[in-house]
Amino acid sequence: MPTTYIITVKKGESKDEVKEHVEQSGGKITHDYTLIHAFAAEFPDDAVTTFQDHPKVEAWERDQVVTTQ
Repeated sequence: MPTTYIITVKKGESKDEVKEHVEQSGGKITHDYTLIHAFAAEFPDDAVTTFQDHPKVEAWERDQVVTTQ
């Protein structure tokens, strides 16, 4: 079952290039954020580790529900 992650791209780097890498790695873009330099993508469980050392990725984390209270 795929898991969704939020991938934040380093400032000044091409988000499109990272998104292309996601798709080549078997991922699927599920949302493209406009207020932050990031996007959400679904990955098979064995594919997301390719972003651990990606030079254009600032951070990646599992998508989850966030509340304020």
